[in-house]
Amino acid sequence: MARKNSVRNAAEKAVRKTHAATVVLAVLFLLVGIAAGVAASVFITRNDKFELNGEKEVRIAVGGSFSDPGATVFSFGRDLSESVQVGGDYTSFDPTVEGVYQFVYTVDDFRWGDYQLVRTVIVGDPDTEEV
Repeated sequence: MARKNSVRNAAEKAVRKTHAATVVLAVLFLLVGIAAGVAASVFITRNDKFELNGEKEVRIAVGGSFSDPGATVFSFGRDLSESVQVGGDYTSFDPTVEGVYQFVYTVDDFRWGDYQLVRTVIVGDPDTEEV
């Protein structure tokens, strides 16, 4: 027990003897490390995006054609556009049936995991405001 107390006392003395310059340098290095980490993160993610290709709202005539231009995804500098999944009304889209269809774009990625984009395709008379 006496040995344990003497080790503890020696450690406490060493901490008390820590020079103020050492503490200042430790804090300075910590702040420089944090700043470098933030700068690296900003540099790596500066071109990241998840956006629709083409228009967000498209109007076509009944029986017209529509080719989905998809979406572009960059995450942490990697192009993930090929892994975009389209849901919503995409599978039931029929350009011969008048109506409003919503295509929901998602990607299985850490950065964009909960983020969704929506494209609205309106099938009907493109000259009128309401379908």
